[in-house]
Amino acid sequence: MILDILVVLFFVLGFALILWIIVEQRRDVLHGLSKRGMKQSDLYRQNAENCMLMAEAAQGKPAYNRYKLMELAWLALAEEQDWLDGERSTVDPPEKAKGK
Repeated sequence: MILDILVVLFFVLGFALILWIIVEQRRDVLHGLSKRGMKQSDLYRQNAENCMLMAEAAQGKPAYNRYKLMELAWLALAEEQDWLDGERSTVDPPEKAKGK
């Protein structure tokens, strides 16, 4: 009898924990925050910077080109995420065009 109660209690607590995790993830996604409190677009820019560093250290043209393309893709994702988060309007020029 007690074992049955404990099994049900652990099942209910496990289910509640799973629901809480799902709600927290959705909240972070909706607010554009990662677990470390950084914006998703900032994480994408960090990835772009890592690709830039790997391109500089690349051995050969194919590897260099691959990392540069990855860098551009991460930067495009960061721009898109800023737009999705409402930090840029659809008429704002992209970051590259602002300096020109």
